[in-house]
Amino acid sequence: ELINYCDHSASPIGRFVVDLHLKEKNENKEFIYQGCDDLCNALQILNHIQDCKDDFINLNRIYIPIDFFKKEHLLPEAFLDEKNRIKFLKIKNRCLEKVEVLLRNSKKKIQLIQNPSLKKETFVIFNIAQKLTEILKKDDPIKKKLKLSRIDLIFCFFKGIIGKL
Repeated sequence: ELINYCDHSASPIGRFVVDLHLKEKNENKEFIYQGCDDLCNALQILNHIQDCKDDFINLNRIYIPIDFFKKEHLLPEAFLDEKNRIKFLKIKNRCLEKVEVLLRNSKKKIQLIQNPSLKKETFVIFNIAQKLTEILKKDDPIKKKLKLSRIDLIFCFFKGIIGKL
């Protein structure tokens, strides 16, 4: 359900950007779409993990799959309780493992991008997603708001500009 949601909210944005840059016919366009879909979906899920506390408190929404909660024998509405912290961290890490799969799949396909500006932009975004995943793996988004520092963003930008993933 979460991927279906992302396919209708995040993926179209990536495809729109690809279409803006790849106006000419490109035999790799479908693979590039798939890579960008995976990247956009990963970013959407990372955003949901970052904002899980605020989304629950302010919107009464949880975008983390219910099956992940069931596996840990945790009711979704109880994930903010301190006594459930270890269970929630397991759920968060399981989500991040899925994000890492999306990023690995994306990496293979976005490397097919030939358009220099699209390639740089996509690589910057990929590096941001990868760094944010690392940060979220190390800490608890319930205890504090997790985000990239300016130094992290600058590093991701330059790494993407020079073509590194």
